[in-house]
Amino acid sequence: MDRIVDEIVLFGLGLPLLLLAPAAPAAVAAPLLALIATGVLELLDRGEGGAQRQASASAASPVRAARFIRVARPAIAAAYLIAALAAPALAAFVPLLAYAAVAQNLGPLRFLWPATLLGAAASGSGALAAAALLLGALACLTARRTTKVQTERASLRQWRDAVQEDRLALAERTRDLAERQDLEVSCAVLAERARIAREIHDNVGHLLTRSVLQMEALAVTHEDDPALAKELAAVGATLHEALGTVRASVHDLHDEAFDPQTTLAELIGEFPGIAGTLAFEAESLPRPVALAVVAIVREALANARTHGRATSVAVSLLEFPGFYQLAIEDNGRAANLVGEGGLGLASMEERATTLGGTFSFGPLPPPRTGSRVFATFPKTQEVRP
Repeated sequence: MDRIVDEIVLFGLGLPLLLLAPAAPAAVAAPLLALIATGVLELLDRGEGGAQRQASASAASPVRAARFIRVARPAIAAAYLIAALAAPALAAFVPLLAYAAVAQNLGPLRFLWPATLLGAAASGSGALAAAALLLGALACLTARRTTKVQTERASLRQWRDAVQEDRLALAERTRDLAERQDLEVSCAVLAERARIAREIHDNVGHLLTRSVLQMEALAVTHEDDPALAKELAAVGATLHEALGTVRASVHDLHDEAFDPQTTLAELIGEFPGIAGTLAFEAESLPRPVALAVVAIVREALANARTHGRATSVAVSLLEFPGFYQLAIEDNGRAANLVGEGGLGLASMEERATTLGGTFSFGPLPPPRTGSRVFATFPKTQEVRP
């Protein structure tokens, strides 16, 4: 845009110089020829930039177009400047062509344009030649300044884009770190809950169970004393109630400690030599389905590493309105899940079909290599015998 503004100004300054030219038909055609030459040069310059970008894709046509434009631009500018030698009136717009020669880097024409003013000087239009020479020098300086400004703007845009890319990359890494930290905290919390449940079960639960047995033994021993037997029965009932409460609490803690997403993430990381990814998009996963999913993924990963020699695996669990979908894709051999006698496949299929779901296994479609385990679980499970 800056170059177009400069060229419009130079064109406007060239119009008064026509008054210094001798009266001739060329004086009438000079503005039109200057506009045509400058406009074509600008279009070709923009076209060369686009052709060079397309040529980077190794296409033959853009390469030929870029070569043609590279030759045509200096040829058009040279034709106008040569015409100015024969028609002094065209010298009024030589500064406009000098600007284009410098701005578009048209080789020797950047320095040879003053020679075209000799025709105007030889025809007695020395004032026109002098004014055009002074205006042409100013045009060259303006072209250099505008080119420098455009180069600095382009560099600034590149720098700004690079900063924006770095900022986005940093934000993404920050999100990844935050998610990883949340996962680690969640794992720690779940592990602590599991430990507490285990401690209660192993210690308090066993002590209460022993107390219940002792109380029942005392009740049998003192059957002949109805009053004492009644008291012992009351204490025994209290101990039974306490034991039931402890067991319920332990089960609640154990259920809370089991998070399918965290369990799957930990499970994928337990297999060395396999780079795994997890896409978990299920909010309300029933416990039977979660246990089946974990078991299927564990079996699939084990067989993918052992039999398929896989190095990467992608696990996805998606929730749909009527069912849950589990997919496990790896880059190993297609027979990686067969194992010995197909026990791995049979076990996974049984876990899916027991909950009323479906199961399938097969190679990935070409050109991809590897295999895929695919299972679905209806949201209303009908457990099969």
